[in-house]
Amino acid sequence: MYVTLNISATSIRVLSVRGRQVKKWGSVPLAPGLVRDGLILQPKAVGAAIKELFKSTKVPKKQVITSVTGLSFTYRVLSLPRMKSALLGEAIRRAAKKEMPLPLEELYLSWQAIGGEGDELDFFVLGVPRNLIDAVVQTLAEAGVKSYLIELKPLALARAASREDALIVALEPGCFDIVLVADGIPTIMHTITPRGEGASVEDNVQRLTDELSKTVEFYNSSHPKNPLSPTTPLLLTGELSADANTSQLIQAGTGYPVELLVPSLKFPPDLPIALYATNMGLALKKVSQKGAIRFRDINLDILPVTYKPRVLRVSWQFIALSLAIAIASGFLFPMYRLRTEAEVETIRLQTELTQVSQELHQVRLASNEAQQIGDTLNEIVGDVAALRQEHKYILSKGGDFAINLDLVTHAIPPEAYFTVIEMSTDQITVEGEADNVFTVIDYVLALEEQGGLSEVRIAKIDETKITEIEITETETIETEITVISFIIVITG
Repeated sequence: MYVTLNISATSIRVLSVRGRQVKKWGSVPLAPGLVRDGLILQPKAVGAAIKELFKSTKVPKKQVITSVTGLSFTYRVLSLPRMKSALLGEAIRRAAKKEMPLPLEELYLSWQAIGGEGDELDFFVLGVPRNLIDAVVQTLAEAGVKSYLIELKPLALARAASREDALIVALEPGCFDIVLVADGIPTIMHTITPRGEGASVEDNVQRLTDELSKTVEFYNSSHPKNPLSPTTPLLLTGELSADANTSQLIQAGTGYPVELLVPSLKFPPDLPIALYATNMGLALKKVSQKGAIRFRDINLDILPVTYKPRVLRVSWQFIALSLAIAIASGFLFPMYRLRTEAEVETIRLQTELTQVSQELHQVRLASNEAQQIGDTLNEIVGDVAALRQEHKYILSKGGDFAINLDLVTHAIPPEAYFTVIEMSTDQITVEGEADNVFTVIDYVLALEEQGGLSEVRIAKIDETKITEIEITETETIETEITVISFIIVITG
């Protein structure tokens, strides 16, 4: 049996599976402010809620696969030459350092080979901020749950859909996940934040459809010979997807056929699939997929090895050397004793010694090869230590990623929202939209009041007119509204 746990800003959901059959499920609401943007702010309180949920549902706390809604991440597909497995980890880290926007010291990395041709292999490389994962592990410990596997929610959704081509949207309060699966691989994954309090369903659907259009446009421009088909299904799930009006608005806004996401597990008819699709995708991590669908699962565990039980691994060279020494000892001692008794016996034993020496020579060759590998690993360890020193210097200049992100997100007024946040070691660039110019100014003043910043300036501010569409039973109403787009640059 496997147990899956999904933590969001508003609730915790647990589901257990035996074989391919869903056995139990349940949820508990969370008070506001305990979890925000994928970061568990109060591990003790959330851990207590998880503990109570396991107790009420009578689900065992063994082999628990966990995900957190809204978890920040960065990913790349990297092409590397084929090499020995002992050198692969360091090669991926070096390539990720060049390609990923965040310092590797702030990330837990995981990767999986997804194919390749000739002398090269393609790897799906995922980085998740360390403080987010550390908070999840601490929360599970507070709940009395041993950390087993942690999964990125968008990858669980792609696995739950198990389609060759699909657009997947998970609509949760405070978080919309978007996943584009093309040629069986999750190609684009990102999360957007719905508009704040006071925004209507139509407002958030309009924001979602705009983002979906940008996602498809970006994919098609990157794959002009194989664009996404207009018949590609748009699979909905999440708490807010149960509203039929929402589905109609999304289909009208995108043109793609909208369906509910139904994972390939056996489940009772009273299971609310829209609420537990993520949990079912987590369970499929350990359940074999059926059918001939060309879906290539990215099955990563983002729980770092530092939190996993250590397993003693002994190399075959060491085993061979130990056996050879034991064999040699068994022969050499009798030879020494018998040589004093008779010359003839000594000659016979000398012949045996020669044979053993040949065996030892082969073992020494294997030992030398092991020593060469050890020397190579020592060089790699030295390079890693140098990299860590460089990263510490960068971090001392740039501050902590999570603190900067928290500072930027807390200060924004409810009448504004982000579209893009970019961070470097000494600068944060925030792009967003607001209802008027004064809201942008209020945001800048709020950032300045928090202190600790060298400069907060408005790099760009524009007024844009957009058309909102409202669909009623009798007509379609188009309303032109003004939106202020802005870019703010912050230096630490």
